[in-house]
Order: sequence, then C-alpha cells, then structure tokens
Amino acid sequence: MHHCAVLLAYIFRHFHFVTIPPLFTKTFALLAILFLLTVELAQAQDDADTESQAKAITSQKREKLSQLVQEISGRLDDVKKSVRDAAEQELLALGPDAMEFLPAMNNKESDEWKMRIDRLRTAFSKLEFEQITKPSLVTLKGKMSGREALIELSKQTGNTILLGELENLDDEVETDFENTPFWEVFDEVLDQMDLTVPASDGGSLLLTPRRTEAPLRIATAGYCGLFRLEPISIQKLLPLIDPARGRVQVQLLLSWEPRLNPVFVQFPMDTMKLVCDDGQILSTTGESQETDFVPSGGAQMLVDLSFQLPKHQSTKISRWTGKMSIATPGVPATLEFTDLMKAGKNSEDKSASVGNLTVILEKARKNRDIYEVLVGVQLKGTEKSAESFRGWSNNNEAYLLDKTGKRVEHVGWSTTRMTESEIGLSYLFDIDGGLDDCKFVYRAPANLIDQSLEFVLEDVPLP
Repeated sequence: MHHCAVLLAYIFRHFHFVTIPPLFTKTFALLAILFLLTVELAQAQDDADTESQAKAITSQKREKLSQLVQEISGRLDDVKKSVRDAAEQELLALGPDAMEFLPAMNNKESDEWKMRIDRLRTAFSKLEFEQITKPSLVTLKGKMSGREALIELSKQTGNTILLGELENLDDEVETDFENTPFWEVFDEVLDQMDLTVPASDGGSLLLTPRRTEAPLRIATAGYCGLFRLEPISIQKLLPLIDPARGRVQVQLLLSWEPRLNPVFVQFPMDTMKLVCDDGQILSTTGESQETDFVPSGGAQMLVDLSFQLPKHQSTKISRWTGKMSIATPGVPATLEFTDLMKAGKNSEDKSASVGNLTVILEKARKNRDIYEVLVGVQLKGTEKSAESFRGWSNNNEAYLLDKTGKRVEHVGWSTTRMTESEIGLSYLFDIDGGLDDCKFVYRAPANLIDQSLEFVLEDVPLP
C-alpha cells in the first residue's frame, strides 16, 4: 500500500466523526481520493523523470564510448606497427560494448586496417555469443531487504526490474545464491515477499502483490537458460456437434531476461511430449496451428498451444518436455553513407558491411518536395529462418544527419522486395536544402543468433 493510503487509513481508524453530516463525509472522501490521485500522478512523474535521467546518462556514456572507439580506430592504420598493436589492445580492453561503434568495412580502407577490425569483431562476437546464449549468474548472500536484493540482482545481470512503490519491497529476505541463474533467484526473492509479475503480451518485469491463493512462482515455472516458462491457463474444449475435435488448450507465459530482445520464437510441435499422471500421452491435435511467434517487445509473451483431449480422466500432466527455437539479435552496428545523390551512378552501388550485415545504398532521388533513399539490406545465415529475418528487420533504424549533425527522422517507409536473406527498403525524408550535405544512417544488429533449447514442465494440473 502507498504510504499516503496508509496515512488516510490511520485517520479513518483513529478519528471518529460521529457528529459530521453525511454531506461533509462524502466531501471528505472525495477530497481524499483526489489527494491520492495527485500523489500517484506525482509519483508516476517522478518515476518517468528517473527513467528519463537514466536514459540520458546511458546516452552520454554511449556517446563517449563512440567517440573513444572512433579515435582509437583511426590509429589501427598508423605507419608504426607498435601504434597499431597498441590501438588494437586498447579496443579489446573496452569489451564487447565497443563492437557497436567499430567502423564498417568498405573499399576505401587498407587491408591492414580491415584485418584488424575483422579480428576485433571476431573476438567481440565470441563474447557476444556467450552473453546471448548463457543465463546471467547471480551471487547473493545474507539477509537484506527485498528492495536491496532486487537492486543488486539488476546490477549484477543488467536486467531492468521496475520496483514501483510496493510496501512488500522493504520485507527482509534471506539469500544464499552462488552463481545461480537469474530467473531462479528472481522467483525465490519474489516468493519471499509475496510478489509476482502479471502476465501480459509484451509486458515488462513490473512487480505486483501475489494473491493469497496463488502458487509460488518457483513451484510453477520451468527454467531454460535465459528463459522461463509457466503454464498460466488450461481449458478443455469439447465441440458438442463434433466431439472428436475436442482439445486441451494451454496458454504458456514465456519470459526472457529483459536485457535480451528476441525477434522470433518457434515451438516445434513434433518435439512435444506430454505424459499424464495415468500414463496417457497427449498428442497434438493433428490440425495445423500457429507455432511461430514474433514477440512484441518487453520481457514476456503469451503462447497458445493445443493438444488432444485425454481419453480417461487424468488429473495432471506429470511431465511435459519439448523444444523451442529462439532468434536473438546481436549488438547493433551503425553504418553511415555520404554523397547520397551519387549512389547508383556508373552502375556502382555503395555498400558497407559489419559482421553478417551488409547495407547497399542503391539510389537517392528527389520526388517533388520529398527525398527518397533506397537501400538493400542483407544478413548472412538467415536463409533457413526467413521469419527470424523478418522479425529482425522490423526493429532497425534509419535516419539522416544534416550538415549540423542534427538527426532527421524519415516521414515514411516501404518494402520494395523481400527474400529469405535480403530486404529492399525505401525511406522518405522531408528536409530543406536537399541531401548533398547529409549522411544516411542505418542502425541494425550485425548478427542474428539462433539457438534451440529443451524445456521441462512438471505437475501441470488438468481441469
């Protein structure tokens, strides 16, 4: 409960308004509600200001890192080998966060420079793969408040947790975790505080009180590396005019560490095995059903799956095993193009590559008062997962930098072509003075990391 609500409750408990007219009581109650709303709005504004400040700090750090990487990268082509070697070691010491700001490959640079940039990317990519495919591990020991535990959990993993102003956050929790995966620590801490996270499509890790009758989070979850699965709804559907088409409809809540941004999730139905407590195995319905999903953001998504009805009265699914395929973008890369109006002339396209990402500036032209920039975007290694590529392409950025360095957003875009590993895009810009002194910037993850994971759920009750 909010501290102001507690204060009002205290007033009503300890002061008896036995002689107060009913009209005054109603007025007082209305004023109390308005007061609470004002306080809540102020708190929401404070939270928004805090988030805005955090974003500003992050932006400043990114800008400083970008400038540092650009400055050091320039020394990778120095005439002295000792200077080139030192610059490469300096960049390595910055860690994988520096990969986003490494310059893109083009035909203007020397072979020596390209070789060193490629070597740096290879080293960073190995670290990036570890970060995206392995769960964050947490070490936390001793007694502390729930708030302190969650703040430390967020600090160690880089996962954003929205704390809010819940009273339970100051409850004491006991921790004894040594290199334990994020989700297991998170669930156990929340269970001690009687808190949970409401299920929603695209929702964040926003804490809320757990209902008294609700089970513990750690008792209903299945853990799978960076991911958490939980059955949140099961119903039996029996069409009266065609009972043979009866089915069990299961809704799963799939959550991932908030530091990730998966763009594609698939549940291959032929990998599913659901064994009931009486030995029955629930098979798939035989009807085609959607098992490919594109997350809408946040840290969770809802997944609906159907299975045949059990022939006998089973009470629970004793063991549910299966696989899921996840595609997660890597670190973003920024590619810049100049001399935009010269693109496409003399049959020579302007291209730049970073990792598996290649962007080709095909043409820039004026159409009445609007300027159009046409690009081709390729991502190697996505030929077998076209849906992953489409999900990846939906989150990319494209904009102009004018002659003063000011960012100019596009006023519209469209797809000109689409294959399994290439997409053609058209961006429209309304900008005074034309494109002559502008840069076109395309920002996208340079890699798309696919992984197949096995999961296990146990003791799922049947209706």
